[in-house]
Amino acid sequence: RGTIGGSLAHADPAADLPAVALALGATINVIGASGARSIAADDMFVAMLTTALSTDEVITSVTFPILGKGEGAAYAKLRHPASRYAIVGVAAYVKLDGGTVAACRIGVTGAGSVAVRQPAAEAALVGTSGDDAAVAAAANAAGDGVDYLGDIHASAEYRQAMVKVYTRRALTEALHRARG
Repeated sequence: RGTIGGSLAHADPAADLPAVALALGATINVIGASGARSIAADDMFVAMLTTALSTDEVITSVTFPILGKGEGAAYAKLRHPASRYAIVGVAAYVKLDGGTVAACRIGVTGAGSVAVRQPAAEAALVGTSGDDAAVAAAANAAGDGVDYLGDIHASAEYRQAMVKVYTRRALTEALHRARG
């Protein structure tokens, strides 16, 4: 069995938790020879199996914000049938202000060498009502900035297509939860 901190420190490009940490805006608290510090999830994942941790640092805790009224989050993934790791996984967070999407964060894992945010897709949803057309536009914008991997499980082109599909699924569920 692993831990949340262990998964984040390992930074496996197909692990679920890095995308979740990115979407929820987690803070990773660490300590090392130079003392304690906090690392924003946005700054944590540097490259395949590489993080912003120094060689002498260990994760002591991970802080996730508590979601309130009008906020929702969801994770959707295409899982490998044997390992259950993500071939593509998308975590989404939305915050509604009345009937308008006030904030959105999307993290993608499995598709490339490192878990990444999707700022173009996030921006496509913010300021909209979060209706089907807005979700479709956000999903269509997803996938930018991913250095897609291709292997025996899925080609780079397939992963690129699935990022859009799973972004739509995660956003749709996150919006449903935000609307309560």
